Amino acid sequence: MVQRKSSAPATDGGRRDRRRAVRQGSVRVGRHRPIRMCVGCRQRADTSDLIRVVARAGEDGQCVVVDLAKTMPGRGAWLHPRKDCVSTAVRRRAFAAALRTPRLVVEPDDLTEVIGTGVPAPATDDSTGPDKGPEQVAEDMSTP
Repeated sequence: MVQRKSSAPATDGGRRDRRRAVRQGSVRVGRHRPIRMCVGCRQRADTSDLIRVVARAGEDGQCVVVDLAKTMPGRGAWLHPRKDCVSTAVRRRAFAAALRTPRLVVEPDDLTEVIGTGVPAPATDDSTGPDKGPEQVAEDMSTP
């Protein structure tokens, strides 16, 4: 028969050690950061270093759309914001495989331009152009 030592419960529930491991000054240590693989160069990187793209229905079938907020629904693929990663992914047809979408339309020049500037591509309808005036935003939507 094997005898085991009984461990006495900690008075603070073990919270003190956990707090010390989580905080070191103002930087949090020990937190898990999501890691994703770039579909172009196949290297793993933090999600803050990658751009997420998703497949959306377009005029010519499914097309790739850059998800700058990283919150669009559906399966996403991750990509470094570099021209060589975009061209490698297009050449290897990695977007169709990663997004699991057959007959996917990818325009590498538009994708590189959007990723390089960090802003979404302009919409086809110019409903909020400079001639239309400023965007109207409600100030207080709370119920009295």
